[in-house]
Amino acid sequence: MNILVVDDHEDNVDLVLALLEDQGYENLKSASDGQKAIELMELRRDIDLVLLDINMPNMNGYEVLEYMKSSETLNVIPVIMVTALDHLDSVIRCVESGAEDYLTKPVEETLLRARVGASLERKHLRDQERLLLRQVQKEKRKSETVLFNVLPQSIAERLKMGEDNIAETIPDATVLFADLVGFTNLSAQISPATLLYILNQVFSAFDEMVKEYNLEKIKTIGDSYMVVGGLPPNTENHERNCLEFAFASLRYMNQFNEDHNMSLQLRIGMHAGPIVAGVIGQTRFSYDLWGETVNLASRMESLGLPGQVQITEETYKRIGSTDEFVPRGIIEVKGKGAMTTYLSTPEAAQKAADSPVGEGLAPPVS
Repeated sequence: MNILVVDDHEDNVDLVLALLEDQGYENLKSASDGQKAIELMELRRDIDLVLLDINMPNMNGYEVLEYMKSSETLNVIPVIMVTALDHLDSVIRCVESGAEDYLTKPVEETLLRARVGASLERKHLRDQERLLLRQVQKEKRKSETVLFNVLPQSIAERLKMGEDNIAETIPDATVLFADLVGFTNLSAQISPATLLYILNQVFSAFDEMVKEYNLEKIKTIGDSYMVVGGLPPNTENHERNCLEFAFASLRYMNQFNEDHNMSLQLRIGMHAGPIVAGVIGQTRFSYDLWGETVNLASRMESLGLPGQVQITEETYKRIGSTDEFVPRGIIEVKGKGAMTTYLSTPEAAQKAADSPVGEGLAPPVS
């Protein structure tokens, strides 16, 4: 370990260095005043112990100690005060200010060995403790990163606070399902690596869009992607945000097909209403949604048309600006019977936005 001896009297420095060398210490440094000692410590950043005289010109031992204890980098270095016997009151003051120990002049070899050895041992143990603490903090940050990537922020915060039974009713939310049409058949014709590449590219892009529109990704189910809007704290405009996400996803797929010479299509369904949300599992936990709103959103997707967004009549009324939609008519929905639904595409939405009010343009319906 590296030991620094600070004293303005050369004879005192030579004596202490000689005693330390006799005890087997090799990495020894010295400074003739406090200012030089601080410059050396800040330059090297590897000093493990300082033997510090109190009475020195320019910058005395009190000032050096005060500076070290106020420094984020130097305050971990233990300090042994070295002073004359009649200055013990000053030594006590230094120990109360953070010095590790003290020695009186002339320095006695046995006491020097004992106190230097004890101080270095404590320094070693504290270094190990700090190292372990940094490792624990690093792993904690990793765990929190995973937690916040897997769960909505508000839910992750509650889990961090110790809650282990999170379930709640969200009175108003929008659920969206997006499915890659025909991907199952395609997967039988391409390599696993290509399959994984496509899903990773597409769903990673969707992940970024989720953030952009203040939504929450719930999960992927094979080649299906599930999103919800309206979870706290982002409870405003969730119907419109989900719709804009849907249009952005469809535009992305068009660009993806052009870039990769493919013909993948996306089918999207949405419904707005109350949901039940909560965390399930103890080890591999997940955040999930339940209720009629979820079921209807799933039905809107499975009964929808490739390249289009299908929504229920209730959701259509909620959105407000409806020029981008046309009624599909009545379809039979499992568990609900006959329902009126509406369809739209990004192109129709853009035309509606560019047209004078009241001149809604219908998307292609088949």
